[in-house]
Amino acid sequence: MRCSVMLTLMAFSPLPALEIKDIQRTEDWEVHLARAGQITREQKFDEAHVLYQTLTAAANEFGFPLVLKAKCVNNHGSMLHLSGRYPEAERKFQESSRLWTAAVGYESDENATTLNNLGEAYRQMGRFDEAEATYKSSLAIREAITKSMQLRLAAALNNLATSQVQALGLAGTLSNIGEVQRTQRRLQEADATFQRALTIKREILGANHPDVATSLNNLAALRQDLGDSGGAEKLYLEALAIRERQSPADRPALASLLNNLGTLYRKMERLENAEKYMYRAVQLWEEALGPQHPALAAGLNNLAELMMTANRGTDAEPLFRRALAIQEASLGADHPQTATTMDNLGVLFLRQEKAAGADALFRRALAARAARLGKTAKTTLETMHHLGQALHLQGRFTESERVLTDELGALEVAKMQRTPQHGLALTELAFVELMRRRFEAGEKYLNEVSSFAAELPASQREQVSELYHAYARLLRDEKRSRDAERFEGKAKAFLPQ
Repeated sequence: MRCSVMLTLMAFSPLPALEIKDIQRTEDWEVHLARAGQITREQKFDEAHVLYQTLTAAANEFGFPLVLKAKCVNNHGSMLHLSGRYPEAERKFQESSRLWTAAVGYESDENATTLNNLGEAYRQMGRFDEAEATYKSSLAIREAITKSMQLRLAAALNNLATSQVQALGLAGTLSNIGEVQRTQRRLQEADATFQRALTIKREILGANHPDVATSLNNLAALRQDLGDSGGAEKLYLEALAIRERQSPADRPALASLLNNLGTLYRKMERLENAEKYMYRAVQLWEEALGPQHPALAAGLNNLAELMMTANRGTDAEPLFRRALAIQEASLGADHPQTATTMDNLGVLFLRQEKAAGADALFRRALAARAARLGKTAKTTLETMHHLGQALHLQGRFTESERVLTDELGALEVAKMQRTPQHGLALTELAFVELMRRRFEAGEKYLNEVSSFAAELPASQREQVSELYHAYARLLRDEKRSRDAERFEGKAKAFLPQ
């Protein structure tokens, strides 16, 4: 996230506690503003927070120009955002935007930067609609400024540097809009947005700049979402090479990239590589941001997922629990990231045959996801399905049926019929009905999923086959041998040829 002021990189010697009376001159005040930026980069967040508060008080006390106040408040917001204090950052960015508007106008580059920062705070808090609207406000300002600058380029060569700064701000806002589009599964829109941002950055900064690595990372994550693992790996490794040449390294950015690469390798079932990259990411986040930061929690959750994939549930559980404790304290119980960790821990409990504990976690995750993301979001439907499973494993079949039927209705609204998620819901419902010996209803759901089983993954086809076998056994118990033989034949049709 870009601050509205370029902070000078210089070494500051330790200074005694600063008092308001010591910074009556704007020249002294700006030296300390630069120092606040430096100690923020050193992750000394508590010290920076106190210094920003003192600087703001001094600016108010001595009537400093609004542009200085706006700059200070924006940078204070950036520090709070970096330290994971998103609601406080939101308030600072809102205040800064009001100050920029009063000082230099709403349609200024400075205000566009602060609005971009505000959008990023909204995105981190899971308020995606507000994030996108705010990003678009920033984007509209930047595009208007860029267009105006291009018209004046022929008149003065020295406008080129200013034009490049404006274009880079535009690229940053585009990247953030792409992240919102990706979160909302608008993948083709996100692809075009990320490509545009990457092109701008490469043209202005060259191929080996850290900001180019950020865009490569974003595009790689999108390629991963689209199922292009090879393309994603290539982009991640290109970004990693840029980051590792950077000196000094931006440790949070490097950690994020390593985590993403590890997640890709987990999905590619290259678990040893995945663990190496994810573990290094967790170490870097904790060193750079401290033990209570949301980024660290996300890394711990991802590492725990890897352990669960490798059937190392004993190793996974404490990692999930630590991640959840950090997220509940820093983000709140209803945040989408918190809900993800709750859902993952619930799945682990299901595997450990602790269905009651899983039930409670799924209910909390479902409430959070439905409220923040909507009842038809993919992750909401996944949690709904998990809750249905937890209920039937406890023998609470009526409740399970109700939840799974709700899932089917939501899948229809979301136009997700004949998808793997639809197949899972029908198979689970068939199982529940057969367990209740409601053969007609169970058979109906089985036949429905079998009508598109050829479109499902092999593991789901095996589940359908096993369920047909189970149904055949129940029919034999009912002395319906001929019907049993018919369904045993159907079971064999789902097995690999």
